[in-house]
Amino acid sequence: MSALSEVSILIGQRARDIEKAREIFTAEIRAFVGGILAGVRRIRSDPWTTARVRLDLPRDIENESKVASDFSSQYAVARTELRFKKGTKFVQISDLRFGIEFDESADVFTWQITLVPAARYNRVDDVVWHQWRAQQPNSTGARHQDKANTVRFVSRALGPDVTAEAAFNDVKTVLEFLLTVETALAEAVGLDAGPSGGLVGGAETT
Repeated sequence: MSALSEVSILIGQRARDIEKAREIFTAEIRAFVGGILAGVRRIRSDPWTTARVRLDLPRDIENESKVASDFSSQYAVARTELRFKKGTKFVQISDLRFGIEFDESADVFTWQITLVPAARYNRVDDVVWHQWRAQQPNSTGARHQDKANTVRFVSRALGPDVTAEAAFNDVKTVLEFLLTVETALAEAVGLDAGPSGGLVGGAETT
């Protein structure tokens, strides 16, 4: 008959403390991301917009609807809609997610900011990644996940360097960056920028 391992004994002795720690973690990551979203909403009127690009901030963050048995399934994220003006309407071309999620590849919870293009605009990640690497070559954890058609602007394992100030600055930097890439986005969604900033060819009016 095998004996219980030290891990099993420790969990058996500290089960209530472990559950309490989980509750604290859940509450704190939600408050952390909620605070970042509130801070971003305060510094500029919503939506963040230029002539052709619009960023619609969410009213609330998203999180799991109930405590799941799998601890790694917990998350707290804010989902921002990236829209581009085609014809007379701003059409959603991508989601921008920022928050705390479990990174399967790294096997840790991370603070991350990720661009997820809409299915019909699968060139957006390519052009955005090219522009981002040119402007922010040293951003922490940045990578183009080309098979998934996503861009990870920032990824930091939770630790002392993941402060509210640093996370806020990460989000502000990415949002401001997305407002500067109108021409690249126009190419990605099938539009060309005219010499005066107008649209040439392919504009949708519906």
